Amino acid sequence: KKNSDENSKMSEEEKAKVVIQKAKVEDDEYKNYTEEQTYYSIAHTITEKVTEQATIMVNGKLKEYQTRGLEWLVSLYNNNLNGILADEMGLGKTIQTIALITYLMEKKRVNGPYLIIVPLSTLSNWVLEFEKWAPSVVVVAYKGSPAMRRNIQSQMRATKFNVLLTTYEYIIKDKAVLAKLRWKFMIIDEGHRMKNHHCKLTQVLNTHYLAPHRLLLTGTPLQNKLPELWALLNFLLPSIFKSVTTFEQWFNAPFATTGEKVELNEEETILIIRRLHKVLRPFLLRRLKKEVESQLPDKVEYIIKCDMSGLQRVLYSHMQSKGVLLTDGSEKGKQGKGGAKALMNTIMQLRKLCNHPFMFQHIEKAYCDHVGIHSSVVIG
Repeated sequence: KKNSDENSKMSEEEKAKVVIQKAKVEDDEYKNYTEEQTYYSIAHTITEKVTEQATIMVNGKLKEYQTRGLEWLVSLYNNNLNGILADEMGLGKTIQTIALITYLMEKKRVNGPYLIIVPLSTLSNWVLEFEKWAPSVVVVAYKGSPAMRRNIQSQMRATKFNVLLTTYEYIIKDKAVLAKLRWKFMIIDEGHRMKNHHCKLTQVLNTHYLAPHRLLLTGTPLQNKLPELWALLNFLLPSIFKSVTTFEQWFNAPFATTGEKVELNEEETILIIRRLHKVLRPFLLRRLKKEVESQLPDKVEYIIKCDMSGLQRVLYSHMQSKGVLLTDGSEKGKQGKGGAKALMNTIMQLRKLCNHPFMFQHIEKAYCDHVGIHSSVVIG
């Protein structure tokens, strides 16, 4: 009981350091169940039983394993921890994230703003899921041409919103605007992209964006590569793993007989990776379909064949025969007389076009201008 009380008074950094110290001392990763519980209890000292979703989350009920996932996410929040929700694809990471946001809004009065960074291809699906599960949550979909984004920025200043959905591209492009907001929570879909600490997205997020809580969503299991594991730890525990030097101090020190950088052999590398996996254990939740299959509905497949739309057919035909994409001529030097844009990989572009013409940003803008509407950016 005394240890539990002492742990509850620790800061996030102090808790993480205790976990790291244990990981350095105890080398058997799968020693026993009790040890695994100990790692969890060190970090998750404040407990809160979650038995049901928020009442503002409607039109569906969470599965039992999703409610457990929500409880784990709430525990991260209560203990001021960052984490990785790494459930296998298809188990509802998006739904569990919406469940977390609605729970925090209803039970903790944390109305945001929440920043959710997603691939462009999944942004519209996120919007639809919010519309279905949490229609009362005000969501801004931040995308489009510079003019469209300026219009969205004006709406953001004039309207109180809860969630901003955007893509990696605009997080980098518009950091001067977006990084100024006081985000309560930063959530990154396809979080395995953060494995590369050299990538621009990682550097921009770590340098310009501040949020007291961070959550990565990924369906990809942890890899046994030191740079990737360090990048994840750097994102989750930036106060501890500030640099590669700090990382080496924590984990390479036992092998360093001099003050110089050491080259680890395979056995030493495996030992460090094992330690890193133990350090990550309290901050990561991963379930597989085979573990929760009794709670999953039977899979039913419907194959629906559909023709291209008129716009798709015209663009597809021209792209296929000419290797270029028709434009409205707004690109530099065309004076709006219509034009064409050369394509690097025609097959990939044709595939995007089959998905939806609006995968090409200028086509969406031209269409909206033609029919006299602005892309709907605020819902709820």
